[in-house]
Amino acid sequence: MSPKKRAIPGMRWLAVLLSGATLLLTTTAASAQPARNAAVMPKPHPAAGVILPQISCAAVGKHDFTAVPDAASRISSAAGTSLNGTTYCEVKGYISPQTSFELLLPESTWHGDYVQEGCGGYCGAVNISAQPQVSTGCPQVAGNEFVLATDDQGHESPSGTDGTWAASDLALRIVFGYTSEHSLANLAKAAIRAYYGTAPADSYFDGCSDGGHEALDLAQRYPDDFNGIIAGAPANNWAPLLGLFESWLAVTNTDSQGHQILTLAKLPALHAAVMKACAGADGVIQDPRNCTFNPASIMCPSGTDQPACLTPAQVTVAREEYRGPADPAGRNLYDGGEPYGSELAWGWFINPDPDNNPADTVAGQFGLNYLKYMASVPGPPASFTLSDLKFTDAEYGELEQFGGVYNATDPDLSAFRAHGGKLIIYHGWADQAIPPFSTIDYYAAIEKTMGGFASTQSFSRLYMVPGGYHCLGGGDPAVTANFLTPLINWVEQGQAPGALTFPVTTQTTGSKITSLTVPPLDAAAPAPHNNGLNSNYHYIGINSAFRPEQTWCTQRGFTTVCQIRP
Repeated sequence: MSPKKRAIPGMRWLAVLLSGATLLLTTTAASAQPARNAAVMPKPHPAAGVILPQISCAAVGKHDFTAVPDAASRISSAAGTSLNGTTYCEVKGYISPQTSFELLLPESTWHGDYVQEGCGGYCGAVNISAQPQVSTGCPQVAGNEFVLATDDQGHESPSGTDGTWAASDLALRIVFGYTSEHSLANLAKAAIRAYYGTAPADSYFDGCSDGGHEALDLAQRYPDDFNGIIAGAPANNWAPLLGLFESWLAVTNTDSQGHQILTLAKLPALHAAVMKACAGADGVIQDPRNCTFNPASIMCPSGTDQPACLTPAQVTVAREEYRGPADPAGRNLYDGGEPYGSELAWGWFINPDPDNNPADTVAGQFGLNYLKYMASVPGPPASFTLSDLKFTDAEYGELEQFGGVYNATDPDLSAFRAHGGKLIIYHGWADQAIPPFSTIDYYAAIEKTMGGFASTQSFSRLYMVPGGYHCLGGGDPAVTANFLTPLINWVEQGQAPGALTFPVTTQTTGSKITSLTVPPLDAAAPAPHNNGLNSNYHYIGINSAFRPEQTWCTQRGFTTVCQIRP
């Protein structure tokens, strides 16, 4: 699993072998920004109203897009389709080497803006809709006013947890890691220009989870591509998240026979106890770092096992899930574990059948596929299983050697700010899939790098939503959130968002509330310190993970050269 390392004074590098191709990771003082297309395209006037096509949809299908910068493309089909009561020119095709995409161009309702939708998991499929995930209630979405596009992040897969596509292909890993969304943005803008005769007035990216990772990649690596970016529950500290955190969720809950220890049947009682101990009178845990709930408080009497209590072994599992992956000395290998309040969503790493192996859960499959096919070159033996993990700081270091291809943790967003870009990051405080604490650590690094909280607020916001599960797909309380409207108002009207209020759809505890108001968070403010399991983390990567550097890879003949640039 571990690539071979060699020390060179003043540099760090990694040489590995894959099908005769050598990958070199080096450190260089060269600029981290790639060359960008300097061509200036005319844009619609902000008050232009409806902008009509200048050519037919069929003509778009015949247009030559092979010379688009960083996005040599072929169109496979272009035809009219009806969605949400309006007609779009639906364009499908692929971007070299094999990124499939879909583009929706309104025929009679376009007002000049472009929205690109991110993907989730390990992607592998094109799933476009006329309703971007966090855009419920956005008037422009309801009016079919946007050009929309999305892609499969460079490969086709049977499921979002499959990683076999990456097993022997460095090029596809790089496309997945950071180039796919930049390429799609270039292709989409070229198609918009061809169809309407003008470039988009403003361009937006909207993604959650892996889509949040894509969003931050764009802000960090391609700061001129988008005017506004939404990064939801970002999987940006990718290598330890997928390699260690997701694996830990499954391994911790596995007994010596490969069966689950903590079962779904115990989660309602565990959640009720957490909410009783930590939620306010309104049934909301505002910040799980303030919670000091101890799972041992609901331990079953000796020799018994009932749905309303936890066995001693289940108490141990719950404690380790709340705390997150740690090495044998107790040092955290990721910044956080399962947050208090997320218990009803632990189906992420617990199977319905108690006898099932937790490695078969979503979390287990994410971890196993990443470690076997995506994390290193060459990968581990075919016999590798999650039980082979030792959760050591050495394993953490091994994952980081290739992690720069995937990680989107550069806190220096000065180029994005200089471009006039606006960024909204959001995360649910009860996210069962990606701990919210990782996003707080990253945003704190942004504040430190960009001149403090006030300076950072000039172009960005962080919203931590109490009770929200992954990508706000449920929660306790669950809310309906719209971040696209405040982002558009910020970009186009200069109206910086303050506290945002979201309608509450469901909740299990406390007095019923109809809405939840969430102010922007100062991530660098002192964190709660107590004996709770979500407090006092000592993440071993806190001083190394969020540095102003990026890994860039280029192909030189049969050699892939990856440079780590400040």
